[in-house]
Amino acid sequence: MTATTGVETLLFGVGLVAGATLIVGLLISIRSPTWRFWPHGDRDWTFWIGWAAWLLYFGSLFGVTSLDWWNWYRPPTLVQGISLLLVLAGAVLATWAVWSLGFWESSGLEGHLNTEGPYRYSRNPQYVGYVGMLGGGAVLAGSWMTAVLALVGIVWFLLAPLAEEPWLREQYGDAYEEYRRSVPRFLGRRHLEPSQQDQTDRSKGGNL
Repeated sequence: MTATTGVETLLFGVGLVAGATLIVGLLISIRSPTWRFWPHGDRDWTFWIGWAAWLLYFGSLFGVTSLDWWNWYRPPTLVQGISLLLVLAGAVLATWAVWSLGFWESSGLEGHLNTEGPYRYSRNPQYVGYVGMLGGGAVLAGSWMTAVLALVGIVWFLLAPLAEEPWLREQYGDAYEEYRRSVPRFLGRRHLEPSQQDQTDRSKGGNL
């Protein structure tokens, strides 16, 4: 085992532990919303543990990717181009979404219900962007270690809304329910459903 291989293995292990910590915390939040690891809501101990785990996860992911680049396979030129476009598109979408929502709200703290910008088309545009970046990057890197770590992150971003939605419903009530009914969770066609007030008005009009 070379020194580089030893570093790769260490980073891979750190990334797996950090990713597992994040997923376990998320699963606990989904199972028991009264004991919530995500979203944090406040800067309590879950906030700082979450931040530390994400820094370790992404630091390990970037380190493994750079050290193990094309060590498993070298993707064809066309696949490289498509993967790179997916990474760039995901980065643009995620950056736009963070800018629109706000950094601290994106970190799981209390904020406001944003339905503008990319949030007009997806309730979780940041996650769509991150999944695109991780998926495209995993294919482009040609590394099985990178692919495994990327999959851990993708699983987290796909499951995160299941923990967030009860919390958002609690925070924003009917406003969030109306937003949830009209905008898809990830991608899809927007449903322009009438509000409850519109339905009530129509019902009264029909009874006249």
